[in-house]
Amino acid sequence: MKKWLCAAVAAIVGVVSLLSFGACGKGNGKIKVSIGMWPDPTLTKDVEMYQKWEEAFERDYPQYDIVGDRYEYSADTIMAKATSKQLPTVFQTYFTEPQKLIENGWVADITDQLNELGWLDKMDVDMRAAVSDSAGRCYGVPRDGYGMGLFLNCAMLYDVGVIDKDADGNYKLHDDEGNPLYPTTFDEIREVSERIVESYDNTYGLVILSANNNGGWQFTNMAWNFGCAAMQVRGADGKYKANLNDAGAVKALEWIQDMANDGLIYPDASLTYVDWYSKIGSKNVAMAFCGNDNIMMPVTTFNFNKDDIAFVPMPTGDGQSRYSLYGGTPFVFSSYATEEQIKGALLFLKYMGRSPETDEISVSAIEVGHQTAQAKAMPIIQTIRPWTNAEFLEIANRLDKQYTNVNPYYYADFFDSLEQMKRPEEPYYCQDMYKLLDNAIQNVLSNPGTANCKSLLDTANSQFQSNYLNKL
Repeated sequence: MKKWLCAAVAAIVGVVSLLSFGACGKGNGKIKVSIGMWPDPTLTKDVEMYQKWEEAFERDYPQYDIVGDRYEYSADTIMAKATSKQLPTVFQTYFTEPQKLIENGWVADITDQLNELGWLDKMDVDMRAAVSDSAGRCYGVPRDGYGMGLFLNCAMLYDVGVIDKDADGNYKLHDDEGNPLYPTTFDEIREVSERIVESYDNTYGLVILSANNNGGWQFTNMAWNFGCAAMQVRGADGKYKANLNDAGAVKALEWIQDMANDGLIYPDASLTYVDWYSKIGSKNVAMAFCGNDNIMMPVTTFNFNKDDIAFVPMPTGDGQSRYSLYGGTPFVFSSYATEEQIKGALLFLKYMGRSPETDEISVSAIEVGHQTAQAKAMPIIQTIRPWTNAEFLEIANRLDKQYTNVNPYYYADFFDSLEQMKRPEEPYYCQDMYKLLDNAIQNVLSNPGTANCKSLLDTANSQFQSNYLNKL
């Protein structure tokens, strides 16, 4: 109601000034800072954690008023949200999005504020590039990074004889010579899926996503691993050409088709990222592709046993190509926010433990995050950090080890290989490309017996070239 009243006043006067935007809040005359990452009310422990941070921040900076304004970023709705000036002061997006947000003027240049805080030069170089324009001006703060890998339900894989246990009852992911027992190729994923389907009722080997751009996102990684050099190729003339119908991409889609035909993947043609962990958590599937930053989701939403989780590197399709799609989540700031609001939002990141600072406030915030994760029985594992200053990394890594509540061995192969396997997302219009690939995957999953994979990818390729890459 208060937000509606503020918008109504702006409509009456016919202008939305930065001052009115900053004053609109609880009516207490303080500087409103709306936090778009605020947890869903159902996540009570997370809400309590944010409230602790809010109380500490407002105690130290009484001129500010922190307001929870949960916003789930969507490439389909960002334009309406931005042009109507309804974006929170700070919100999360994907590393594929900052360039579009910058070009449209929807996010603020925060380079000077970061320099003033001393944060800019402490930022991971690759992550900083993802949130900067061509002139090197910075428009965001990275939250963390992720690499794509294969989530395993170890209990199921043990039951069907894929992996073993040692004398202490821990899962063995390698044989006595150190060779992986878990699937390292797409052919082996198929073999494991066949065992799962034979051993369990109404259970499948793998879940394949195909909606909300999530299918295309994961499919890109699959295509690389089937030998597709790139899905966007830069020619000698400097122009980009779509390569969505590369032979490797076709083989990846045909692999999905064969799995669907043989009833080895979950039979639904409209699954999103929420569905990978719902199917894993409900024991409907044994394996899923996901980012290491979301491993906890089956645990927190479906009470999945964290000690039955292993996370291993992405498999190869052609026997040679092995990549892990490497991305992350940045915090960005509304271009309609005042300088004071942006400063407050940046300072609040420190109280969330999301800065390179190492003072008592920052370290305490990281600890509160770990303690909240413990209370939710979440798996606490190694994190891909956005900051490179040695003092921060020493403290953060020490706290990770102190609060770790899983067997690090179940994750070691993934993290040990990530630096060699990681590969950034394709350069342009990624979300639009993913949507077109979603359409192809949906068609295959809906019509596995008749779909023509090459034809579907030819269509997606043509549309991506004409509607997007030709705009460059």
